[in-house]
Amino acid sequence: MLLELKNISKRFPGVVALDDVSLELAPGEVHALAGENGAGKSTLIKVLAGRYHPDAGAILFDGKQVEIADPLKASRMGISVVYQEYNLLPKLTVQDNILLGREPLGRLGRIDRAAACAQVQALAARMKVDVDPDRYVADLGAAEAKIVEIMKALAAKVEVLILDEPTAALPEKDVAALFAVIRSLREAGVTVVYISHRLEEIFSIADRVSVLKDGQLVGTWPVAQITRDFLVRSMVGRELTDIYPPRRPPAEGQEVLAAEGLRGANLGGVSFSLRAGEILGVGGMTGNGQQEFLRCLFGAHPLTAGSIRFQGQAVRIGSPREAMDLGLGFIPDDRRNEGLSVSQSVLRNLSLPSLSLRQTAGVIRRKQERQAAEGIVRDLEIKLAGLSQPARSMSGGNQQRAVIGKWLPMKPKVLLFLEPTLGIDVGARVEIYRLMRRLTSREVAILMVSSDMLELLNVPDRILVFWRGAVAAEFAAGEATEEAVMFAASGGKGEAGAAAG
Repeated sequence: MLLELKNISKRFPGVVALDDVSLELAPGEVHALAGENGAGKSTLIKVLAGRYHPDAGAILFDGKQVEIADPLKASRMGISVVYQEYNLLPKLTVQDNILLGREPLGRLGRIDRAAACAQVQALAARMKVDVDPDRYVADLGAAEAKIVEIMKALAAKVEVLILDEPTAALPEKDVAALFAVIRSLREAGVTVVYISHRLEEIFSIADRVSVLKDGQLVGTWPVAQITRDFLVRSMVGRELTDIYPPRRPPAEGQEVLAAEGLRGANLGGVSFSLRAGEILGVGGMTGNGQQEFLRCLFGAHPLTAGSIRFQGQAVRIGSPREAMDLGLGFIPDDRRNEGLSVSQSVLRNLSLPSLSLRQTAGVIRRKQERQAAEGIVRDLEIKLAGLSQPARSMSGGNQQRAVIGKWLPMKPKVLLFLEPTLGIDVGARVEIYRLMRRLTSREVAILMVSSDMLELLNVPDRILVFWRGAVAAEFAAGEATEEAVMFAASGGKGEAGAAAG
C-alpha cells in the first residue's frame, strides 16, 4: 500500500471526530470516502493534509512511519488536497496560479516564462486536457477552474490527490470532463481519494469505497461488489427505499401557477400547470433550460414571450420582488452565495425576506423578529447553537432548512427549488424530502429542478423532461423510468411512453 492509516483517533472538546480508524490507499486507485455530514470524512483528510495532528495511531507512507506535521510537509511528501471551496487567484493567469511559489527562474532570478509555459503544457499533456496558460482564471468556467486546481496540485509532484466534493458546482457535461481527468491520473499511477455525496459518482469513478459513520470506519469494499442500497444502508442505517417519503394521491387542488409558451434565456416555449399541494419535478440534461426556467419564473431572468397565470389571473413577473409579492419563494442551488448571507447570523438570515412585516415607521420590531425566527427553527427542526450563530457554521442540511425556512413567514403559495439536496448527505436528504412533503400538506405547491435521477424519479408527483428549452415529455408519478427520462432528455419522442408536454 502507498499510504496506510492505522488506528487513527482525533478528539475535539466534547466530540470524538475519529475513533480508531484504519484505512489503506493503493497506488493508482480511486478510493471514495462516503458518509453523512459529521461522519469524520473532513477530519480524516485534514489529518492526511497535515492540518490536524492525530491524538493516537500511526501513518505509514511507502511502508515507513511518518509524521505529517503541517500542510507543507504533506505537500513535500506528495499529498495534496483540492477542497470544495474555490482556491485560485482570479486576477492571475492559469500559468501563474499553477506554478505559484514554484516558478522556474532564469538569469538574475527572474521568472523564466518560456520554461514556465513548457511546464504547464507538459502537465496538460499528462492530464490530457487543453488549457491556455495565459488565460486569466477569472474568465474560466467552474470545470476549467477545478482542472486548474488539480494541475496546481500535480505541479507539486503529487502522489495522493484528495478531491473534496469536486463536482458540487459542475453541470453534467463538465463532470464527464473531470472524470476523464481523474481516469488519466489513475492511469499515471496517482492515487485519488474521492469524497462525494453523489452515490452515482462513486459507482462511476471509484475502484473502492470506505464508509465512515460517527467517526468510525464501517468498512471498505470494491465498488464492483456492492449495490447502492448496501452503500446507503452502511452510511445511514436505512434502506434506499426508506429515503423517499410516500407520495400523496394526485393533487386535486386549485391550479396555482401555469404558463403558456415561455421564451427567454435558453427557453424555447415552455408550457406547464402546477396545482396547490403538488410537487412537480423538472429534469433533463444540464444546459437545456431548466435552471433558466425557474429563474425566469422568479423574475431573475427576463422573458421575451409567453404568458403566466397565478391563481387563475394573468400576471407579469418582472423582478424577484414582484414574484415574492405574489407568493413565490426561491431556493437556489448555491445556498452559500445566493441563499444565505453566511457571514451574518441565523436570526438575520431567517428574517431577511419578511423584515417588512415586522417594521413600524422603518424600525424593526426585534422581539417579533426573534419570535418568528424561533418558530421557524422549531417548525423545521433546525439544529444550531443559537440564533446568533453565523450561518456559515451550520451543516449543509441545516443551511438548506434555513434557506427554506426564511420564506415561511411570507406564507408562500409556490416554492421554486433548484437542486434541493445538492451537496447534502443522504441522512439530511431524508429530512429535506419530509419537509417538502409537510409543506405540500399545507397546500404549498413545489416546482423542483433536479439533476439527481433517483431524486427525480422518487420525489415529485409529476415529472417534466426538458430538451432544447422546452418540455419534451411528461410522466405521472411512478410511471417514469431512468431509461424513459433519458430517452426524452436526449431528444427521443414517442417511444418512451411519455405524453408530449
